[in-house]
Parts: sequence; structure tokens; C-alpha cells
Amino acid sequence: MSDFDRTPADDADALERTLDLAWELFAAQPEHPKVAELALQVLAAQPQRSSVSLLLGNHREFCGEADEARRLYLQVAGRRDGQFVNAARALRHLAFAERDHPEALRWADTVLAEEHEDWDDWMELGSAQALCGEHEEGWRQLDEAVALCSRTVPDELPKALGKRGVYLLGSLAPVDRFVHAAEEAIRADAANSWVALMLGWSYLVQYRFTDAEQLGLRLLREDPTEDLAQNLVGTARTMLRVAENAQAKDITLEDIRRTGVIELGWQQLRDRMLGTDLASALAALNDVLPADLRATLRPGISISDETEADKIGSMVAEDLVAWHDGQQPGSGSAWGLAEPFRLLSAAEIIAMSAEIEADQAAHPDWPENEVWEQVMTDDAGAYLVAVAFGTVVKRRPGHPDEPVAASMADWVWDRVAGFGGPDPRPAPRKADELPG
Repeated sequence: MSDFDRTPADDADALERTLDLAWELFAAQPEHPKVAELALQVLAAQPQRSSVSLLLGNHREFCGEADEARRLYLQVAGRRDGQFVNAARALRHLAFAERDHPEALRWADTVLAEEHEDWDDWMELGSAQALCGEHEEGWRQLDEAVALCSRTVPDELPKALGKRGVYLLGSLAPVDRFVHAAEEAIRADAANSWVALMLGWSYLVQYRFTDAEQLGLRLLREDPTEDLAQNLVGTARTMLRVAENAQAKDITLEDIRRTGVIELGWQQLRDRMLGTDLASALAALNDVLPADLRATLRPGISISDETEADKIGSMVAEDLVAWHDGQQPGSGSAWGLAEPFRLLSAAEIIAMSAEIEADQAAHPDWPENEVWEQVMTDDAGAYLVAVAFGTVVKRRPGHPDEPVAASMADWVWDRVAGFGGPDPRPAPRKADELPG
């Protein structure tokens, strides 16, 4: 057919075929460059076709071009046409991906101002509320979204239960609350291995070691190579042996409870899953370190010897010296804080620990039967120390420990935020929200 024989209907059919191909390719390979090429062909002929702009925006987002995706989504939203709510959903998704929790909440509210029937929209609202600090309201909204799903589309209930478990974990809900939701999710969908794994580690925090072991063994039957499941089973069995031998051994379950070692392990695993762990915080800090602070930091070192690692400490100190092996003495003021604490080197940590161990009586502020890792000093006798449950405290001779941060990861994220970097953490629970 020559160009003279083509009709507008032929051109329209060709555009639809091009668009169908773009959607099919996007579904199979969302990052394929041909997706953009095909979408742009359609937009060249129909620039106001919002669904195609959304397709192109989705493609750009998958390719890591968040700013361009946002521009396209906002362009569609600005038209206020039939694709407005989908543009709002896309902007909500992008805000969640960028950990911009207030922006995610704003778009979640916008979506629900347009449509009220979809349980998933209410689930996203609950997640955004909890991440922004409206914890109880957000968690209650997650439950209501599950109830709405059960009433309206019961076939999707396993998905809703799994999603609630993930969102509870992501907003740092209490372990007991997460366990109840995760158990419901696993009863509805035993194949949800991610929720099952986190449930198993939650059982450890509840000291339900047999339940943790059995769940871990089930996961290993499905995937014998899963390291976290192997660790779960190993930890559960260690705790069971401690419980069985409590009468004959010096270490009891109560001793373990006081150290907070299981709770710390759970927190570190959860934070790693969420991308808010210490390693992630240190990587983010690298991107925003002021030049004068960077100049005071020594290169990191690799701790390959297990004995040496034990001398340094495994809670946080090993990660810190791998990042930077201490800081020049007297340079703590480079952090820009009220008190000039600087990072300790591995050699300083080992030497100080050996000195304390050699004469425990001369160091009453460093109890032999407690968990602690000194990580920073003001070079005037005070230290920042990671203690039981991972809490960071300031320790000075003759004074009670003073809380500084919930964890070393939190201390580093505070520095990232202070230097203008992104802070992906959920809003913390207020003191009046915590169990008393």
C-alpha cells in the first residue's frame, strides 16, 4: 500500500499495533530501549495520550531515570484526565522507592480522594502513615485494608496478608505485632519465603526456639542453599542447647536476655533487609562526607583473622574499622557536633580492651559481665560505646552511661541527614508509644 492509499484508520491501527508491542515488550523486559522508541513513536502522533506517557514513565523509572519518570507522571497528573489516578499511583510508588515518606503519604491521600474501592490503595496509605510517624493509625489502616480485601476480592487475600507483613516490618512494628500478621500470611500462602524467614527470626526474639528451628528446616527443604535459613536453624539449635543445659552451664537464658544478643541480631537482619543497616549508612555517609572530615579518617582495614575480630568486637566495631580504621587523635570536632568524639582504630580498641581485661578492678566503668564495644573517644576520657541491644551510650569515668542513639546505624544515619544526605529510616516511635 502506498502512502497515497493509506487512510486515517490505517494510521490509527498502525499506532495501536505499535503501542501493543510496546506494552508487551515492557511486560517482558521493562528496561529494553525499544520500549521508549515505540512509546515515543506513538506520542509523536498523539502527544496528549496520557496512558503512553505513563508507559514511558514506567520504563524510565525501571531504567533508574527517576527525575524523567517524575516529569512524565506530573505531566499526566497536570492534565486531570482519565489517567490522573494512575499518575498519582505512579508518583506514590516513586516516592516510596526514593524513601520520601511524606511525599508518598501526600500521593496516597490524593489517590484515595479519587477512588476508594481498591484495598491496595488503602494498604499503601497505611504504610505511608506508619513510615511518617503515625504508627498506630497506619498499622490499624493496614489491618483495615486486609479486611476490605477479604470482603471485596477474597481471592487476593494471601497477597494482602503478605503485603501487610512486609509493611509492618518496614515501619519497625513491634515484634509481637509482626509475628501475628506474619503467621496469618504464612497460613494463607506457605510459599511466601521472605515473610516466613523473617517470622522465623521473630520467633527467636520471642524465645520460641523450637518454632524457629522447625520453620527454618521447612525453608531449607525448599532451598538448601539459603544462608539466612541455615543461620536461623543454627541459632535456634544453639539456644535450645543453652535452655536444655541451663542448670549445668554458667550461661543461662536470662544471661542471654540481658545481653540482648538475639534482639540485636534480629534488628540487624531487619535493617539489612530494609537497607537501613550500618553498612548502608556508612555507604551513604561516604557520599556526603565534608572534605575536612574525610581528611581526618584513616583508610579502612580488612579483618580476616577470627581471633583479631573477636578482640575488636563484632557488634559494630568490625564494620567501622573496615570503613575507616579510626581517625586522627584530636580531630573529633570535624564531625561538627557539640562533643568532639572521633573514631577509634582497631589497634586502639584492641589495646584498650587488653588493658581493661588485665586489671578489671582498675576499670569499674567497664563491667566484665556486660556487653560493650568502645567505638569513639573525645581523647579526654569519654567514649561512645555500643552496649546491650546495640544501644550507643556516652561513658565517662564515675558517671552513669548516657544514651546517645538507638544503634550505631542510627548515629551514622543522623550524620548523613546532618550533612544533607537522604535519610531512608521510618519515623521513630515516640516515647509515649513505647511499652512502659
